[in-house]
Amino acid sequence: MQRSVLIAVVLALGAGSVFAETPTLAESLLAKMAKTPPVSTPFIQVSYRDVLDRPLVVSGTLRWLGGDRMERDIVKPFKETATIGDGELTVQRGGGEVHRMSLERAPQAGAMLSGFRALLGGDVSALEKDFTLSAQGGTAHWVITLTPKTSQLKQQLASILIDGRNEEPRCLTVRDRNGDSSITLLGAMATQGLRSVAPLESAVAARCRNSQ
Repeated sequence: MQRSVLIAVVLALGAGSVFAETPTLAESLLAKMAKTPPVSTPFIQVSYRDVLDRPLVVSGTLRWLGGDRMERDIVKPFKETATIGDGELTVQRGGGEVHRMSLERAPQAGAMLSGFRALLGGDVSALEKDFTLSAQGGTAHWVITLTPKTSQLKQQLASILIDGRNEEPRCLTVRDRNGDSSITLLGAMATQGLRSVAPLESAVAARCRNSQ
């Protein structure tokens, strides 16, 4: 009798371990999107800020070089190269002076890095140190939400939303704690371009979630 009870307990614990190791939808999606650096993709970023009369639209190429290193080359409406790595952001517009600052002073840049690494790095354990991950939908049409955990991130960042279809991310939405936000169209979505020179945030968000 005691032996049978022991076997039942062992089996129950084993079953619990299997269930505990089953990846969530967010983890499964991120793992499927993982790529080997360097990786690049075209982008269009639309930023909505209270201090601006109209949204700021920039476009170019995003490059993930591995780890925490990323480059953003803007080609329109001006030329600018931003490099992120080792906790620092460097920016050079045209052939001008190179400016350096800590990522702590540039929360949106840091948030974009986190989102882009989530898309291409597939390093779920690293993300879960700073964010709570959740996902809605299915593999054919999904939204992953990254909600900050740490007090430092919570002071600046409200959330990061990643919209996608199958294994292709379409949009990366960063919402700041102060109400500002940006929506970045990626890959094929960026290649298609915008439908307005000053698009409403609701229109861009709806397009990211549209099945087309």
